[in-house]
Amino acid sequence: MRVIMVAIGSAGDVFPFIGLGAALTVRGHQVTLCSMPTFQRAIEAQGLNFVPLCDEATYSAAMGDPLLWDPKTSFAVLWQAIAGLLEPVYDYVTTHNTDDTVVVGSLWALGARIAHEKYGIPYLSVQVSPSTLLSAHLPPVHPTFNVSRRLPLTLRKLLWRGIEYLSLDRTCAPQINALRHKHGLPGVVKNIFSQWMHAPQGVICLFPEWFAPAQKDWPQPLHMAGFPLFDGGAPGLDEPTRAFLVAGAPPIVFTQGSTEHFDQQFYRFALAALHRVGARGIFLSGDRPLFTDLPPTVIQRPFLPMSSLLPHAAGLVHPGGIGAMSQALAAGIAQIVLPIAHDQFDNAERLVRMGCGIRLALPLNKQDLDDAITTLLHDSRLQTACRRASSLMPCDAASCETAVNAIEQCHARHSMPRLRQAS
Repeated sequence: MRVIMVAIGSAGDVFPFIGLGAALTVRGHQVTLCSMPTFQRAIEAQGLNFVPLCDEATYSAAMGDPLLWDPKTSFAVLWQAIAGLLEPVYDYVTTHNTDDTVVVGSLWALGARIAHEKYGIPYLSVQVSPSTLLSAHLPPVHPTFNVSRRLPLTLRKLLWRGIEYLSLDRTCAPQINALRHKHGLPGVVKNIFSQWMHAPQGVICLFPEWFAPAQKDWPQPLHMAGFPLFDGGAPGLDEPTRAFLVAGAPPIVFTQGSTEHFDQQFYRFALAALHRVGARGIFLSGDRPLFTDLPPTVIQRPFLPMSSLLPHAAGLVHPGGIGAMSQALAAGIAQIVLPIAHDQFDNAERLVRMGCGIRLALPLNKQDLDDAITTLLHDSRLQTACRRASSLMPCDAASCETAVNAIEQCHARHSMPRLRQAS
């Protein structure tokens, strides 16, 4: 089987696909991952073929746009970046389709969805987090529009329809339908987020049901797979970090994830809070300049693999990306989440419901951070809930098994008709 995967977005969107792609290669399948150029090394290190969907400058400019991380403008700005990839994805999928191909696309792989609509190419869509599975039964939490669970179900359904029609469809439908019409597809699509974007042949959820229970109004057929837990394929921790970890109490890890919107004040607040409670810390700060005045109880690194680091940590402070959150759940440690945009608000809400974390609002209040760190270190109920969540996490291979089986079954269902047509 030949699998074309399309993963558009940041590390939290792409890393799960790399983990899934690696699991497919173990089963003997040929995998090509079309994605962003910054992930080329990690993709190829897992034995996957890589195809860039844009150049590095375009990706960096999109990710660095402050409007992408402002809840008031994030969706419109994100859509403009996604719209530019509709036709390149469509062209690649249609050009490289064979009788042995299955296409697996992320949330924004809408060019692949159109290729499926045009040619019937076997296609499965993937959700790496539950926030874009619109549900009136258990509404996801969004930074700019929300439907209260306290409202009657009938009213919740009406509100979602209104939000989808007035906001989501009006933003996305014109460019989607323009590409559809260019390739001879009739009519117009609507209800894009609740219906059309989800592959009719199946939706794979790369998160477990205990994190986000399947709802009656989620798309079908649905495959709840679990967290792939791939974090970049880095070799492990460097020697200075290992020495720091064994030299004292487990540290609290602070990371800005794929964003760069935790400002210098955040790290200063973190230093003050760590000093007040007598805790140690590790700052994962990406490309930020190095601090020159850190105490010996705190170290700074651009990046460390979470799967290697978090089992030795006391807790994690981060924006709420699904990748970091799943790694902390696997490690059984408490989390402090400061959501900025996109799926982070919904992820944070689900973590709090489980009793495994604390959500703080931005701009950050110093006392709030102090109190949250104290709770993270000393609240036995929080720690018990985290250990319970960790016990539910299977190994990496088992996390991907459901997803791999769904892809193989899709291939099997559609390969025989294509072979008969060819003969």
